[in-house]
Amino acid sequence: MKLLTLDFGERRIGIALGESGIGVAAARDFLANDGDALANLVEFVERESIDKILFGLPRGFRAETGQTKSARNFAGKLDAKIEIPLEFVDERFTSKIAESNLRAAGENSRAQKNLIDSESARIILQEYFDASSSFIIHHS
Repeated sequence: MKLLTLDFGERRIGIALGESGIGVAAARDFLANDGDALANLVEFVERESIDKILFGLPRGFRAETGQTKSARNFAGKLDAKIEIPLEFVDERFTSKIAESNLRAAGENSRAQKNLIDSESARIILQEYFDASSSFIIHHS
């Protein structure tokens, strides 16, 4: 199954792809969150033959924020235009982890700004794969 993960932000939408059979997530270039974002995502989903979307939901510690509402609104519009499952996943702390990963990889702060959203999406998807694989029973 081919999965797409989205890390929704006000300016950029981070993108990661992965195959459930392989269990490895790969970051892709971010998508500008502009007036064409929805149409561009629908076209991407069709072109890449995506089977499922994981949508990172930004949340505060105790309640939903304005960004959470914006993300839910965008996800609802996307869900209405596609015919594949869309599932919300908690994305708390992924941006901080992504910053740390990029810093450890030697990326400068300017490069980090352009990579962080897709690295966050990759982290979300990899955590999803890792959690799913822990339920697999191997037979010998």
